[in-house]
Amino acid sequence: MVLDPTKHADWEIAHEAESRMKTVYELGERLGLEKEEILPHGHYIGKLDFKKIMGRLGNKPDGKYIDVTAISPTPLGEGKSTCCMGLVQGLGKRNKSVIGAIRQPSGGPTMNIKGSAAGGGLAQCIPLTEFSLGLTGDINAIMNAHNLGMVALTSRMQHEANYTDEQLAKRNLRRLDIHPKKVEFNWIIDFCAQSLRNITIGLGGKMDGYTMQSSFAIAVSSEIMAILAVANDLADMRRRMGRIVVAYDRQDRPVTTADLEVDGAMTAWMVQALNPNLLQTL
Repeated sequence: MVLDPTKHADWEIAHEAESRMKTVYELGERLGLEKEEILPHGHYIGKLDFKKIMGRLGNKPDGKYIDVTAISPTPLGEGKSTCCMGLVQGLGKRNKSVIGAIRQPSGGPTMNIKGSAAGGGLAQCIPLTEFSLGLTGDINAIMNAHNLGMVALTSRMQHEANYTDEQLAKRNLRRLDIHPKKVEFNWIIDFCAQSLRNITIGLGGKMDGYTMQSSFAIAVSSEIMAILAVANDLADMRRRMGRIVVAYDRQDRPVTTADLEVDGAMTAWMVQALNPNLLQTL
């Protein structure tokens, strides 16, 4: 079939191109990766062993870097992802060694009309369905890590409301004195759930949480998503995870995930997410 973006939908073009995909090992060979550096998730998607690759290639000269950002999409939807995919394919056509880095699509736009963030037309990332629906679970890991931090925060506020300093000390806790109107953290979900944007939590008895206003945001807006994008290694991720400010106390001092002693557990959810995913353009 001749692929014509003026006549075929993005998913039709992707579906045809997926009939002739390279395996993840073929992609790795083209990129100069060794077989044990590829962690396959099926035939056509894989994670890359970040630590092994950086250990082997960390002293190599840096490549050139192009940042594509702040593009207003056209009415047909060409924006940052389409531009990135087009650049990757165009530079590849000119025999350059090139790879693009794009964020996994959010479930919100995918399920709320906009569609996937895999590019468009003849400049797409494939396999489209897997890319759009969960991929290797990184966004799910972000949600679990983030919401675990929120559970720790709300549980701490509940305990401090219910118990004296002496009772807290018996649980190896010190009073953080969190100001209930200065909570910076919220919950996240990977959908555009307008009814959860502003909520009241902790209704019920004193063992059902701390009653206060709260909110939900979309998963990819989490600070943990930003940390994943910039972390150099697992140790760096752990340090950054512990510096997340979740609230302020009554003296306006920041309260962090490290103060809640939850940063290590949050990082544990993110260990596999630190390994990048490998896919291909059509």
